[in-house]
Amino acid sequence: MKIVRGLLSPKHTAAALEWVMGRSERPAGALEPEFDICDDERRLAKKIRKLYWADQPFWDAWLAESGLDGLCRQVLKKPKLIKHAAFIKRGRDESYIPLHQDIALWERKYRSAVTFWVALTEAKRANGGMFFYPDNSVVYRHVLDIRYPMFKCINEEETRVDMTRIVDAELDAGDVLQWDAATAHGSHANENGLLRVGMPLVFVEEDEYDGFI
Repeated sequence: MKIVRGLLSPKHTAAALEWVMGRSERPAGALEPEFDICDDERRLAKKIRKLYWADQPFWDAWLAESGLDGLCRQVLKKPKLIKHAAFIKRGRDESYIPLHQDIALWERKYRSAVTFWVALTEAKRANGGMFFYPDNSVVYRHVLDIRYPMFKCINEEETRVDMTRIVDAELDAGDVLQWDAATAHGSHANENGLLRVGMPLVFVEEDEYDGFI
C-alpha cells in the first residue's frame, strides 16, 4: 500500500467530484448504482460503476491531464483499465466495509492488477476513510459474515489476522492510495457526517487482460 500525496490539482479533483456527484444524484442504469436500504425517497446512489465507459472523452482527458495516467505507467508497462467506480458516504451511516482482498473476490484472478483509489474529498477515519493490512503475502479464504452480508470478507478469528497491525490511510482531497490485488483493505463507517468520496480505478497489464472482473 502506498499513498501518493497531492497528485491531483484542486481543478482536476473538483472536475471529477462534480462528475461523480452529478451522476450519483440521477444515476443511469448503466452505472450499476447501489442505494442505501433506507433511502426510498431521495434515491441517491452510494456506489456507481463503469464511470469511464459512460463518458470516455471526459475521462480520457482527465486521466491524461490529472497525472493519474502517468502514475499508472510508472507501475504497469501497458495498463488496461478494467474497473472504474465511485463510493460515496454522504453522512453518518453504517457503511463499514470489512477487511477483504480484491483478488479473493474477483472471478478473474488478475495478478498484475493495481488499484488507484483517488480521494475526491477528505477521507479520514472519522468520515469513513480507508484502512489496510500491511502484509500482502497471503491470500486468505473469504467467507460470508452476517454482520456484513453484501460480500465475503476475511474472518479475523479463522485466519488469525492480527488486527492490531491495521493501518489507517488518512487522505486529503487529491491524494491517491495505491495497492495491489492481494492487499487486504476496508473502510470505516462515517461517524462525523462529512462527505467522503473515493474513486477507485483498477488497471492490469494489457497482456494479462481477459475481460472485465
